[in-house]
Amino acid sequence: MSTKSKKKAAAENSREDLARHVADFLKAGGKVQQIPTGVSGQTTTSGPRQIVLSHKSSS
Repeated sequence: MSTKSKKKAAAENSREDLARHVADFLKAGGKVQQIPTGVSGQTTTSGPRQIVLSHKSSS
């Protein structure tokens, strides 16, 4: 199987998995909200805005 075929299969599995999760969520009574463009969940604008995964020492 080529790399493109593997990526395509993984993408299809991801879509199917997401669709299954959404269907389960809705079946359990969940509701989906459509958030207008430009609205952010960020509640504060102070402090660092980037996640630091590791600090490499220069030693």
